[in-house]
Amino acid sequence: MRVRYIKAAETYPLRQQLLRPLQPIDEMDWYGDNADTSFHVGAEEGEELICVASFMLERCEQVLGWRQYRLRGMATQPDQQGSGAGKAVLKFGLDHLRGLKADLVWCNAREKVVGFYAGMGFQPQGELFMVDGIGMHQLMYLRL
Repeated sequence: MRVRYIKAAETYPLRQQLLRPLQPIDEMDWYGDNADTSFHVGAEEGEELICVASFMLERCEQVLGWRQYRLRGMATQPDQQGSGAGKAVLKFGLDHLRGLKADLVWCNAREKVVGFYAGMGFQPQGELFMVDGIGMHQLMYLRL
């Protein structure tokens, strides 16, 4: 498995397949994807991307932090979940954030992956909340 920086558009197929299957691929281009401060990470086996994640300079008012980044659109192929790809992508991204002098990363984690983020050191903030059409989420953050 190789972890590397990728372009925003390379995240779109996994985002659509795993996170937003009812939306067309052109709706996978999210606000902030192409900002100069954003970056995207992927893990690949051979030529196939098996896990992707995006990191965007974005504040969350519910947590304190000077230079906050949002982790968004993290998705791992179902047959690769538990393989370490998600941990490798997240660690790569967190190392880059530390180099950028970010002090906090946060995400809106789907309820079923709260344990994954907790295992990586993220803390929950507030109560579970519903994202219409997607499901229950938990705001989580990690101080860097």
